[in-house]
Amino acid sequence: MTPDDGPRPAAEATPPPPPPPPPAQPFFDAPNGPAPAPAPGRGPLSWKGWLGIIAAVTAAVVLLAGGGFLLNSTLARDTNGEATAATEESADGDAFGGGDFGDFGTDPAAITPTGAVPTCAAYPPAVDSTGRKNSYEAPNATDGDVTTAWRCAGTKGQVLSVSFACKLDLTSVGIDPGYDKKDVDGSDRFAQNRKVTKVTWAFDDGTSVVQEVRPERGIQALDVDKAAKTVTLTINETVDGQPVKNAAGQESAPFNDVTSVSEVRFTGRADAGADPCVK
Repeated sequence: MTPDDGPRPAAEATPPPPPPPPPAQPFFDAPNGPAPAPAPGRGPLSWKGWLGIIAAVTAAVVLLAGGGFLLNSTLARDTNGEATAATEESADGDAFGGGDFGDFGTDPAAITPTGAVPTCAAYPPAVDSTGRKNSYEAPNATDGDVTTAWRCAGTKGQVLSVSFACKLDLTSVGIDPGYDKKDVDGSDRFAQNRKVTKVTWAFDDGTSVVQEVRPERGIQALDVDKAAKTVTLTINETVDGQPVKNAAGQESAPFNDVTSVSEVRFTGRADAGADPCVK
Protein backbone atom coordinates (compact mmCIF):
# COMPACT_ATOMS: atom_id res chain seq x y z
CA MET A 1 0.00 0.00 0.00
CA THR A 2 1.49 3.25 -1.13
CA PRO A 3 1.66 6.10 1.16
CA ASP A 4 -0.96 8.63 0.88
CA ASP A 5 0.59 11.75 -0.57
CA GLY A 6 -2.49 13.73 -0.02
CA PRO A 7 -5.80 14.13 -1.75
CA ARG A 8 -5.84 13.29 -5.49
CA PRO A 9 -6.78 16.11 -7.87
CA ALA A 10 -10.07 15.65 -9.63
CA ALA A 11 -9.92 14.39 -13.23
CA GLU A 12 -9.96 17.11 -15.82
CA ALA A 13 -13.40 17.50 -17.35
CA THR A 14 -13.73 17.21 -21.25
CA PRO A 15 -14.56 20.64 -22.72
CA PRO A 16 -17.96 20.84 -24.41
CA PRO A 17 -18.02 20.93 -28.30
CA PRO A 18 -18.29 24.36 -29.90
CA PRO A 19 -21.76 25.40 -30.92
CA PRO A 20 -22.69 24.79 -34.63
CA PRO A 21 -22.29 27.78 -36.99
CA PRO A 22 -25.41 29.74 -37.73
CA PRO A 23 -27.20 28.73 -40.99
CA ALA A 24 -26.15 30.64 -44.12
CA GLN A 25 -28.39 33.52 -44.90
CA PRO A 26 -30.06 33.41 -48.34
CA PHE A 27 -29.28 36.10 -50.88
CA PHE A 28 -32.94 36.89 -51.04
CA ASP A 29 -35.54 37.40 -48.46
CA ALA A 30 -37.30 34.18 -47.66
CA PRO A 31 -41.01 34.45 -48.27
CA ASN A 32 -43.27 34.38 -45.36
CA GLY A 33 -45.35 31.30 -44.87
CA PRO A 34 -44.69 27.67 -45.52
CA ALA A 35 -42.39 26.59 -48.34
CA PRO A 36 -44.15 25.44 -51.53
CA ALA A 37 -44.39 21.74 -52.07
CA PRO A 38 -41.88 20.36 -54.59
CA ALA A 39 -43.20 19.57 -58.05
CA PRO A 40 -43.90 15.93 -58.62
CA GLY A 41 -41.16 14.21 -60.66
CA ARG A 42 -41.71 12.90 -64.28
CA GLY A 43 -41.70 9.20 -64.57
CA PRO A 44 -39.92 7.23 -67.34
CA LEU A 45 -41.25 7.48 -70.93
CA SER A 46 -43.75 4.87 -72.01
CA TRP A 47 -43.27 2.81 -75.20
CA LYS A 48 -45.65 5.18 -76.99
CA GLY A 49 -43.43 8.13 -76.09
CA TRP A 50 -40.31 6.38 -77.43
CA LEU A 51 -42.20 5.43 -80.60
CA GLY A 52 -43.12 9.09 -81.19
CA ILE A 53 -39.49 10.21 -80.77
CA ILE A 54 -38.25 7.54 -83.20
CA ALA A 55 -40.88 8.55 -85.79
CA ALA A 56 -39.90 12.23 -85.51
CA VAL A 57 -36.18 11.46 -85.99
CA THR A 58 -36.93 9.21 -88.99
CA ALA A 59 -39.02 11.92 -90.66
CA ALA A 60 -36.23 14.48 -90.16
CA VAL A 61 -33.68 12.14 -91.78
CA VAL A 62 -35.97 11.52 -94.78
CA LEU A 63 -36.55 15.25 -95.28
CA LEU A 64 -32.81 15.98 -95.15
CA ALA A 65 -32.06 13.20 -97.66
CA GLY A 66 -34.77 14.43 -100.02
CA GLY A 67 -33.51 17.99 -99.84
CA GLY A 68 -29.99 16.84 -100.63
CA PHE A 69 -31.20 14.90 -103.69
CA LEU A 70 -33.13 17.89 -105.02
CA LEU A 71 -30.13 20.16 -104.52
CA ASN A 72 -27.86 17.69 -106.30
CA SER A 73 -30.27 17.39 -109.23
CA THR A 74 -30.51 21.18 -109.49
CA LEU A 75 -26.73 21.58 -109.53
CA ALA A 76 -26.52 18.94 -112.26
CA ARG A 77 -29.04 20.77 -114.49
CA ASP A 78 -27.65 21.08 -118.01
CA THR A 79 -27.49 24.22 -120.15
CA ASN A 80 -30.65 23.32 -122.00
CA GLY A 81 -32.70 23.48 -118.82
CA GLU A 82 -33.27 19.75 -118.45
CA ALA A 83 -32.50 18.21 -115.18
CA THR A 84 -29.68 15.63 -115.40
CA ALA A 85 -28.99 13.70 -112.22
CA ALA A 86 -25.36 13.23 -111.32
CA THR A 87 -25.83 9.45 -111.35
CA GLU A 88 -26.95 9.63 -114.99
CA GLU A 89 -23.93 11.73 -115.95
CA SER A 90 -21.59 9.19 -114.42
CA ALA A 91 -23.27 6.14 -115.99
CA ASP A 92 -20.76 6.07 -118.87
CA GLY A 93 -17.87 7.52 -116.93
CA ASP A 94 -17.02 10.06 -114.31
CA ALA A 95 -18.99 13.29 -114.84
CA PHE A 96 -15.83 15.39 -114.63
CA GLY A 97 -12.95 13.02 -115.21
CA GLY A 98 -14.02 10.35 -117.69
CA GLY A 99 -16.86 11.80 -119.76
CA ASP A 100 -16.65 12.83 -123.39
CA PHE A 101 -17.33 16.53 -123.68
CA GLY A 102 -16.87 16.62 -127.46
CA ASP A 103 -15.25 19.45 -129.40
CA PHE A 104 -16.07 22.96 -128.30
CA GLY A 105 -17.41 25.31 -130.96
CA THR A 106 -18.71 22.53 -133.24
CA ASP A 107 -22.46 22.89 -132.75
CA PRO A 108 -24.23 22.19 -136.05
CA ALA A 109 -25.52 25.16 -138.03
CA ALA A 110 -28.09 25.23 -140.81
CA ILE A 111 -26.50 25.37 -144.27
CA THR A 112 -28.06 27.35 -147.12
CA PRO A 113 -27.19 25.84 -150.52
CA THR A 114 -26.11 28.21 -153.25
CA GLY A 115 -27.26 26.05 -156.15
CA ALA A 116 -29.69 23.26 -157.06
CA VAL A 117 -29.47 21.63 -160.50
CA PRO A 118 -31.69 18.69 -161.58
CA THR A 119 -31.07 16.14 -164.29
CA CYS A 120 -34.78 16.06 -165.18
CA ALA A 121 -36.97 18.74 -166.67
CA ALA A 122 -39.13 20.61 -164.18
CA TYR A 123 -42.82 19.87 -164.37
CA PRO A 124 -44.86 22.64 -166.05
CA PRO A 125 -46.44 25.25 -163.77
CA ALA A 126 -49.94 24.58 -162.45
CA VAL A 127 -52.72 26.63 -160.92
CA ASP A 128 -53.93 26.08 -157.33
CA SER A 129 -57.51 26.33 -156.05
CA THR A 130 -57.31 30.12 -155.85
CA GLY A 131 -56.06 30.50 -159.42
CA ARG A 132 -52.48 31.28 -158.37
CA LYS A 133 -49.75 29.83 -160.62
CA ASN A 134 -47.19 27.56 -158.94
CA SER A 135 -43.86 26.60 -160.52
CA TYR A 136 -41.89 23.45 -159.68
CA GLU A 137 -38.29 24.45 -160.38
CA ALA A 138 -35.35 22.82 -158.54
CA PRO A 139 -34.54 25.86 -156.33
CA ASN A 140 -37.92 25.32 -154.63
CA ALA A 141 -36.26 22.39 -152.83
CA THR A 142 -33.72 24.70 -151.16
CA ASP A 143 -35.75 27.85 -150.47
CA GLY A 144 -36.65 26.99 -146.88
CA ASP A 145 -40.40 26.89 -147.67
CA VAL A 146 -42.03 23.45 -147.46
CA THR A 147 -45.18 24.67 -149.24
CA THR A 148 -43.20 24.94 -152.50
CA ALA A 149 -41.78 21.89 -154.27
CA TRP A 150 -39.40 20.60 -156.91
CA ARG A 151 -41.32 18.24 -159.22
CA CYS A 152 -40.32 16.02 -162.11
CA ALA A 153 -42.17 13.45 -164.17
CA GLY A 154 -41.72 9.79 -163.27
CA THR A 155 -41.78 7.67 -160.14
CA LYS A 156 -38.06 7.26 -159.43
CA GLY A 157 -34.57 8.03 -160.68
CA GLN A 158 -34.81 11.83 -160.39
CA VAL A 159 -31.48 13.47 -159.47
CA LEU A 160 -30.82 16.83 -157.80
CA SER A 161 -27.29 18.22 -157.38
CA VAL A 162 -26.96 20.69 -154.51
CA SER A 163 -23.88 22.89 -154.05
CA PHE A 164 -22.53 25.13 -151.28
CA ALA A 165 -20.36 28.23 -151.18
CA CYS A 166 -17.37 26.26 -149.90
CA LYS A 167 -16.28 22.78 -148.93
CA LEU A 168 -17.57 22.16 -145.42
CA ASP A 169 -18.09 19.46 -142.82
CA LEU A 170 -21.66 18.23 -143.08
CA THR A 171 -23.32 16.79 -139.98
CA SER A 172 -26.74 15.91 -141.43
CA VAL A 173 -28.75 15.68 -144.64
CA GLY A 174 -32.54 15.66 -144.74
CA ILE A 175 -35.60 15.59 -146.98
CA ASP A 176 -39.30 16.45 -146.82
CA PRO A 177 -40.44 13.54 -149.04
CA GLY A 178 -43.43 14.98 -150.88
CA TYR A 179 -45.45 18.07 -151.71
CA ASP A 180 -45.95 19.28 -148.14
CA LYS A 181 -48.82 21.66 -148.82
CA LYS A 182 -52.47 21.99 -147.89
CA ASP A 183 -54.36 24.06 -150.44
CA VAL A 184 -56.68 26.93 -149.60
CA ASP A 185 -59.72 24.81 -150.44
CA GLY A 186 -58.62 22.14 -147.95
CA SER A 187 -57.08 19.71 -150.45
CA ASP A 188 -54.09 17.85 -148.97
CA ARG A 189 -51.44 17.95 -151.69
CA PHE A 190 -49.07 15.77 -149.66
CA ALA A 191 -51.59 12.91 -149.63
CA GLN A 192 -52.45 13.50 -153.31
CA ASN A 193 -48.86 13.34 -154.60
CA ARG A 194 -46.34 10.51 -154.56
CA LYS A 195 -44.12 10.20 -151.47
CA VAL A 196 -40.40 9.38 -151.51
CA THR A 197 -39.40 6.34 -149.41
CA LYS A 198 -35.73 5.81 -150.28
CA VAL A 199 -32.92 8.08 -151.49
CA THR A 200 -29.16 8.03 -151.97
CA TRP A 201 -26.96 10.95 -150.94
CA ALA A 202 -23.65 11.07 -152.86
CA PHE A 203 -20.76 13.37 -151.93
CA ASP A 204 -18.06 14.86 -154.11
CA ASP A 205 -15.40 12.68 -152.48
CA GLY A 206 -17.00 9.62 -154.11
CA THR A 207 -18.77 8.27 -151.03
CA SER A 208 -22.53 7.86 -150.59
CA VAL A 209 -25.15 6.92 -147.98
CA VAL A 210 -28.66 5.49 -148.39
CA GLN A 211 -31.58 6.89 -146.39
CA GLU A 212 -34.84 5.04 -145.79
CA VAL A 213 -37.65 7.60 -145.59
CA ARG A 214 -41.12 7.31 -144.07
CA PRO A 215 -43.97 8.54 -146.33
CA GLU A 216 -44.76 11.28 -143.81
CA ARG A 217 -44.69 15.05 -144.11
CA GLY A 218 -41.87 16.99 -142.46
CA ILE A 219 -38.07 17.00 -142.69
CA GLN A 220 -36.48 13.60 -141.99
CA ALA A 221 -32.76 13.95 -141.26
CA LEU A 222 -29.87 11.51 -141.45
CA ASP A 223 -26.67 12.14 -139.46
CA VAL A 224 -23.51 12.14 -141.55
CA ASP A 225 -19.87 13.10 -141.14
CA LYS A 226 -18.78 14.20 -144.59
CA ALA A 227 -16.61 16.97 -146.02
CA ALA A 228 -18.17 18.17 -149.28
CA LYS A 229 -18.95 21.15 -151.47
CA THR A 230 -21.51 19.26 -153.59
CA VAL A 231 -24.16 16.71 -152.59
CA THR A 232 -26.22 14.74 -155.12
CA LEU A 233 -29.67 13.39 -154.22
CA THR A 234 -31.06 10.42 -156.16
CA ILE A 235 -34.66 9.28 -155.60
CA ASN A 236 -34.71 5.47 -155.47
CA GLU A 237 -38.24 4.57 -154.42
CA THR A 238 -41.65 6.23 -154.02
CA VAL A 239 -45.22 5.25 -153.13
CA ASP A 240 -48.49 6.27 -154.75
CA GLY A 241 -50.58 9.27 -153.85
CA GLN A 242 -54.26 8.98 -152.92
CA PRO A 243 -57.48 10.72 -154.03
CA VAL A 244 -58.27 13.70 -151.82
CA LYS A 245 -61.32 15.80 -151.06
CA ASN A 246 -61.50 19.51 -150.48
CA ALA A 247 -63.52 21.21 -147.75
CA ALA A 248 -66.62 21.16 -149.98
CA GLY A 249 -66.37 17.39 -150.46
CA GLN A 250 -65.17 17.53 -154.07
CA GLU A 251 -62.68 14.78 -154.88
CA SER A 252 -59.46 15.14 -156.89
CA ALA A 253 -57.47 12.31 -158.49
CA PRO A 254 -53.94 11.55 -157.26
CA PHE A 255 -50.81 12.77 -159.06
CA ASN A 256 -49.05 9.43 -159.50
CA ASP A 257 -47.14 10.22 -162.68
CA VAL A 258 -44.87 12.82 -161.02
CA THR A 259 -42.58 12.94 -158.00
CA SER A 260 -42.33 16.02 -155.75
CA VAL A 261 -39.88 17.03 -153.03
CA SER A 262 -40.73 20.06 -150.92
CA GLU A 263 -37.34 20.57 -149.27
CA VAL A 264 -33.83 19.26 -148.70
CA ARG A 265 -31.96 20.44 -145.62
CA PHE A 266 -28.34 20.33 -144.44
CA THR A 267 -26.39 21.14 -141.28
CA GLY A 268 -22.65 21.54 -140.82
CA ARG A 269 -20.06 22.31 -138.16
CA ALA A 270 -19.65 26.02 -137.55
CA ASP A 271 -15.98 26.81 -137.02
CA ALA A 272 -16.67 30.52 -136.65
CA GLY A 273 -19.95 32.27 -136.04
CA ALA A 274 -23.05 30.79 -137.70
CA ASP A 275 -21.58 30.28 -141.17
CA PRO A 276 -19.46 27.15 -141.63
CA CYS A 277 -17.81 28.74 -144.68
CA VAL A 278 -16.14 31.35 -142.45
CA LYS A 279 -12.75 30.08 -141.40
